[in-house]
Amino acid sequence: MALYSTHTLSAFFQSRPMMAFIRYAPASVSAVVMHGLGWLYHFFNTAERRTIRRNVADFARPLGIRSTFDLSELARQGMYEHYFEKMLVASKPRSYIERYVRKRAVFHHEDILKDALSRGKGVVMVTAHWGAIELLPVLLRLRGYPVSVILETSTSLLSATLERLASGSDVELIIESTGTRVLESALAALARGRILITQCDEVDTWRRRKSKTIKLFGRDLYFDHTIDFIANRTDAAVVGLFCKRLASRRYRFTAEPIALSGKGADAASKSLALWEKYVKENPEQWYQWKKWAAMLPEAS
Repeated sequence: MALYSTHTLSAFFQSRPMMAFIRYAPASVSAVVMHGLGWLYHFFNTAERRTIRRNVADFARPLGIRSTFDLSELARQGMYEHYFEKMLVASKPRSYIERYVRKRAVFHHEDILKDALSRGKGVVMVTAHWGAIELLPVLLRLRGYPVSVILETSTSLLSATLERLASGSDVELIIESTGTRVLESALAALARGRILITQCDEVDTWRRRKSKTIKLFGRDLYFDHTIDFIANRTDAAVVGLFCKRLASRRYRFTAEPIALSGKGADAASKSLALWEKYVKENPEQWYQWKKWAAMLPEAS
């Protein structure tokens, strides 16, 4: 989860009245309401709407995507759907969420994850701000996997709520704003043979140096090697897991091999290449558009 100002749409959805509404309203109703409120927010917040449209156009130009207006509208709809998924997980009872995921999700290539875990050195599970990522820990918990999740929230209420939901299950939350030492906790989780979920496109945590870049999307982007550091330090396998939204709010989880041998396997660049693949296939399912410019050395 990305870290936002307390005055944004994300923080509003994380307020106590909204969480109470989402808890008791049918999911279909809360989804319509959240999309409507998101549309109103961007209708009046013209600066943010222009930023998203400008960044979408800048992203699309080298790829030959011409209909950037349509893409920016779809991207905003993807943002609202992300907020719906996040708050559904945070607001509904655990039993409801588990039924929701069981009924709507399929898991492709799970054998890749099982083989990676069989090494006994933990698995760095790489995903991105793409698709229905909020459902990843739920799916893995349902399959009986030990999961540790690096995340951040924009309100203390959401942090406390998620920690309460995770209690009593084999899900650990690593939240820096609660005082947790992220790197130390991540390394410890892998040492215990757990799955560590992290996002390779969390630009706020990248060490951005103009001398260190990678070619993606036909551009030079900052390159962060934290995933390499973790894999080399722990010898953990690195696996990608992306959750694509399908029609009628169904979801397809797909595991992808990134660096199954652990040390020295160039995991960071392979992780970003996998992120590039999924964003190119369905750019409307990525929702970091406000931060696109922060990924570009030329924009700094």
